[in-house]
Amino acid sequence: MVTIAPFRGVVYGKAELEESGGSLFAPPYDVLTQAQQNDYLKSHEHNFLHIDLGSVLEDDPDPLSWHDRSASTLTSWLNSGVLVRREHPSMVLMDTEWKHPLTGRRLTRHGLICLMKLEPWSKESKVRRHEMTFSYHKMERLDLMEKTSAQLSPAFGFFPDPDDKILKAMYDLVGDSADLTINERAGLTHHISFLQNNDRLTELIEGFSDTTIYIADGHHRYETALKYRDQVLAQMAKNGQEPVPNSAIDYVMIYLSSMSDPGLCVLPTHRVLSCCDLSNAEVLKALEPFVEVKAFPKPKEGPSETALSEMVKKMGRDDAKGLTVFGLCLKDTDTFYFLKIRERVKHKAIKAKPEDKNLLGLDVSILTNIILKEALGYTESDLDDPKCISYFSSIQETVEAVNKNGNRAAFILNPTSLEEIIKVAEDGMTMPRKATYFYPKVSSGVVFNLVNPMESVPDLLKAQSAGLGGGIGPVSDF
Repeated sequence: MVTIAPFRGVVYGKAELEESGGSLFAPPYDVLTQAQQNDYLKSHEHNFLHIDLGSVLEDDPDPLSWHDRSASTLTSWLNSGVLVRREHPSMVLMDTEWKHPLTGRRLTRHGLICLMKLEPWSKESKVRRHEMTFSYHKMERLDLMEKTSAQLSPAFGFFPDPDDKILKAMYDLVGDSADLTINERAGLTHHISFLQNNDRLTELIEGFSDTTIYIADGHHRYETALKYRDQVLAQMAKNGQEPVPNSAIDYVMIYLSSMSDPGLCVLPTHRVLSCCDLSNAEVLKALEPFVEVKAFPKPKEGPSETALSEMVKKMGRDDAKGLTVFGLCLKDTDTFYFLKIRERVKHKAIKAKPEDKNLLGLDVSILTNIILKEALGYTESDLDDPKCISYFSSIQETVEAVNKNGNRAAFILNPTSLEEIIKVAEDGMTMPRKATYFYPKVSSGVVFNLVNPMESVPDLLKAQSAGLGGGIGPVSDF
């Protein structure tokens, strides 16, 4: 059973939003380059990254010292009114307008930010993961959560909603206009409404109870919430304490979007190899037993982007035919390489574990298990090291990371579909790390959650059964 609930979220104060709203939000911590991080930190003294992803200073005793500064900053901003904790528990409905990076089409994604009861990963769980996580990121996020006692940014989940029943229930709670409209620096426009209505909100909560939530993004944040809960409960038990009923420690903040929402988009995550000592010739020779190669050289006249564009178009056409194909960009060359996995290689990989065919047959699995591990010799330790492989959703940024930043090679992928994600999740398996890139990312700074095991989360279903009604319509603290 999926249990969602409202919460007393922390938001930027009204004056701060009116003056600087577009400069306060930021992308999630794990999609930013160092240059982008620095840019956001410099953009405004109250940009949310000052809490969620602060700078490492030269005299810091360890790389995580900025976590202590984050905790101090959080306390300071709460005391000064830069941040305020909402008086009434609520859910947050957020419409995000965005432009598709490939087609240029304007789209809107609808999402609900709320609390969701934590469930450990299992094949029977109604909350399903689909990809592996990095050990370092989980350690880093856990330490930050310990220092701040807060879930700073939401996990991101999607759910089946074929008749749009849940989506319509969400919008039955909204008035004629949003409480806030924020034009973010990244080109996103958010329309934000705070929902507080016990009677009709109960219907929405009931609508989620029988569905399944697939974690789209934020696996690290979900797993960190589980680990933090277990640690706190163990320490409380050691001290002879126990949390209050329906404790906040049992919940994670999450952004939920309908699978049928036209604004729900999955982009591929391309790979840039940082720790590769092979030459271009050695890379191609290592790949030869596994792939058929077609070169796309820079034309004699015209930009090299022409070759890249032609290769990407061929990747799309062959993907539609069910073939497993990749693009390869190598350092110090204007030639792009189209790689098609040899069918006998693909069949061999799936035949080894036919019960895992939904996972092993995926492009990202073939790339990880055959290209990176078997052909190029990458170890599991290499794959778990965020510094060894960089990940980009933009093809242009991927190519630039090789041509301008000195990395040896990059692999360009086709996207994984929602249907493929669900099949793997339902099988109880996990794709390789960074298998998908849900776009746009859910912005950090819109709202976050203070976690106190001695605070109860409002149980509106229980309140309704006890005859305790609520207010009518959206209520804003602003």
